[in-house]
Amino acid sequence: MTHLTSRAYYKARILLVPLGLSGAALVSSMSDAGLREVLVAAPASHPDGVLLRGIDEPEAQPTTETVSDLAASTDMMVFLGSRLEEIPDGFVEAMATAGRNQGTLLAGVLVGLGGWNSEPGSTSMRVLRRELDMLVTVRKTDLARDFIEVLKGGTREAIPGKLFQHPTTGASHVH
Repeated sequence: MTHLTSRAYYKARILLVPLGLSGAALVSSMSDAGLREVLVAAPASHPDGVLLRGIDEPEAQPTTETVSDLAASTDMMVFLGSRLEEIPDGFVEAMATAGRNQGTLLAGVLVGLGGWNSEPGSTSMRVLRRELDMLVTVRKTDLARDFIEVLKGGTREAIPGKLFQHPTTGASHVH
């Protein structure tokens, strides 16, 4: 049997892109609940700039990257929000275009979705459907956090009370 890689464990480089104030609140909640090893991006003052920080780092100390450089160092962008009318459509389009040009997977996670009835919300949903590779809606923040953990490759340590499946035998057990 030939092994394609010598890495025993793979962790995707995830970039969270909060969509408006609701997205920022979801990121904060996920950070408080223990989500780690992901970066968070926000629009910068100049058009091709992005403010970047680790999810567990203070918001007051971001670094600035260009959209294209950031996309080149990311495996997956996850656009996160809950209120459609808050979504910065232009920023979504710029980030998605840069990601697509680099072959980055573009995902959207919408939690407890609202704002369908407004014109801005309807427009934003069209933008998300057009720009993203996948769009997932969930009811609660913890489901979104767990989904992002799965996308990034999970955790290496067992979490008490969580079900894990053995990678080769398929046997399931609770830790």
